[in-house]
Amino acid sequence: MASIDITGRDPRLDECRFRVACDVTNPLCGKNGATYIYGPQKGVTAEMKESLDQAMAHYASVAADTLGQDHAEAAGAGAAGGLGFALLSFLNAELTPGIQLILDAVGLEEELKDADVVITGEGRLDHQTAMGKAPVGVAELAKKHGATVIAFAGSVTPDAGACNAAGIDAFFPIVRGVTALEEAMDPENAKANMRACAEQVFRLL
Repeated sequence: MASIDITGRDPRLDECRFRVACDVTNPLCGKNGATYIYGPQKGVTAEMKESLDQAMAHYASVAADTLGQDHAEAAGAGAAGGLGFALLSFLNAELTPGIQLILDAVGLEEELKDADVVITGEGRLDHQTAMGKAPVGVAELAKKHGATVIAFAGSVTPDAGACNAAGIDAFFPIVRGVTALEEAMDPENAKANMRACAEQVFRLL
């Protein structure tokens, strides 16, 4: 990429405010950026990472020269393969944790004020969960009111311990044995697994 031409940009964009739900805080480039963190999910191999990351950094540099502002290191710039960076740069968007938008809308904090135990979870708990996803957003609110936070998940990765540091007191995978993905995700099996896991946790409590 040699240059970016924004002469056709609609001037009405200057009259707009874009508030974007963004669940991650990754920068655009580097070991914690879009290519290294999310690329492998889309087929990027270890051999491809460095060259793709360099290309992303070059794109950011050209964009900064064009616009006079550099958002490559901004929290969330690496979201959705770098879409966060594009929204920040070309639409002057505000990236807001999606969970915060939802929690505000449903008034969850009010519901948590008298809670002793708060249950949260998602399909897979990993280190990305601790970077601003829904379970951690719930945990942050729960901790403000002194509640114990327990998370259930379909699977748990070795690096999910980061969730403990982010406010989740304990987390549990619900799958009870070796199984095929289709079997684990069958609604009836999932309900049975969830019931069984939750029962054992609350027997302890």
